[in-house]
Amino acid sequence: IGETILPATSSPGAKAAQVGEFMKIYVTDCYTQESQEAFNKGIGELEEACKKMHSKDFMACTPEQRTELLISIEKEAKEYNKTLQEKDIPRHYYTMMKQLTLLGFFTSKPGATEALRNVPVPGKYDGALPYKKGDKAFS
Repeated sequence: IGETILPATSSPGAKAAQVGEFMKIYVTDCYTQESQEAFNKGIGELEEACKKMHSKDFMACTPEQRTELLISIEKEAKEYNKTLQEKDIPRHYYTMMKQLTLLGFFTSKPGATEALRNVPVPGKYDGALPYKKGDKAFS
């Protein structure tokens, strides 16, 4: 799922950053019991939605089919999250998956050093640093 959200291009993708392993640890160690249950239940719901849409498991789908599925689930997630009134209720499982993918990727070594501009020993602060369209953000 992470690799579909952040695929490898000229920079590494979620798989290279081991986002799946990050998600397992983060969900287990940092999420509340309710959020853990929603996340784990969501994995099954995603598989069911994939079988309904493409008549096969998520991993058996082409990258295009996976993307199509996640786009439809993201629309569902946005609508679901709009209805939440209480902060204690877990967000939609896809929202959690997408947030963890981004967090895991951009805090990983490949994400911070290859997808972003990395300055291991920063110099002085320059608030007027020239920016050209297409430049990478700093890590």
